[in-house]
Amino acid sequence: MIGYEQDGKVGRLYLQRSSHANAFTSEMLERVAKLMESAKNEADIIAIHAIGEDFSVGRDRGEPKVVGGPYDSFRQISRVNAAFANFPGIIISAIKGRIYGFGLGIAMRSDIAIAADSSRFKLDEVSLGFPPMFLMEVILDHLSPKRALDLILSSREFGAVDALEMGLISRTVKEAQLENEVDEFVKLLGNRNSHVLRKCKSYLRTVKEIPTSARANYALVEQVQFALDGR
Repeated sequence: MIGYEQDGKVGRLYLQRSSHANAFTSEMLERVAKLMESAKNEADIIAIHAIGEDFSVGRDRGEPKVVGGPYDSFRQISRVNAAFANFPGIIISAIKGRIYGFGLGIAMRSDIAIAADSSRFKLDEVSLGFPPMFLMEVILDHLSPKRALDLILSSREFGAVDALEMGLISRTVKEAQLENEVDEFVKLLGNRNSHVLRKCKSYLRTVKEIPTSARANYALVEQVQFALDGR
């Protein structure tokens, strides 16, 4: 249900449970976590593709309860999220169709999210009867609290134009052009200096936590250090 192939430093991860709109089972979560953990030292770029019409409708709500109870179930999600957070390279998601719940969480944890203009987004957990703690962990990196809470509490569906305006995705393209657009971007990044790409990612992640008044000095120190490392 999860495929993976690697060509040089570029990994391709495929969500391929199209018969169930790529709804994630526990087995799929375990597989994604292992792949992302292994790719940390093997790939500079990971592109995530979906087979079928939908990116993912989130967790499979019909799956039998995990034997170890809710803690073991949520531990799997935490492991996947940590694997995404600890990947030093660039993660790109190719979004199409429906992208709900945990699927949208993957997009938020990706560095770049390119979406078909026909994509449909939803945070549906509250309508299903529980709070989406793991999504709320990262959503404020993208949205204001009022915007985020509206989407969470209403569980309303919204389109790619709204998702782009909110900052949940990077860009939109025509659905027929999605895979080509992602491939071209992967190719572009593959021709860049991987150390520069990783430095840009880590710097942006760090600088947002630094007070505005200290950012100029931090930029100076980091830029000098990068130049010295390059020598």
